[in-house]
Amino acid sequence: MSTLRCGECGAPYKGSISPYQKFVKCPYCGAVIKVESNEQPGKVKKVRLIEEMVVQENKTFDINEFALFLNKIGVKTFDPVSGILQMGTMEVRVTGEGAVEGTEPLKSRVEKWIQKYMSER
Repeated sequence: MSTLRCGECGAPYKGSISPYQKFVKCPYCGAVIKVESNEQPGKVKKVRLIEEMVVQENKTFDINEFALFLNKIGVKTFDPVSGILQMGTMEVRVTGEGAVEGTEPLKSRVEKWIQKYMSER
């Protein structure tokens, strides 16, 4: 048994500590207490945890770049000015915001292409 003290509330930590543990949790306030192999009894240790958050930029749909993407995957029947894509007798319209209007199954296929295009940006 080790006698550690919480750096936040000062409460003693009396639980068992494995020789492999580097941190324990205060049973009273929930703060993290750092454990060192050469820990001296009664010495107060403080650990500050910093959480970083990564913010991704919002991706915007660009119909002209989408036309280039379609051309790259072999779809040559898309007109970025009107937004109309034809395959055989099927036709759908892609709006400037990336919405697809039309009938299945072409609508689903174009929506998947838009998802792939946006994930590669």
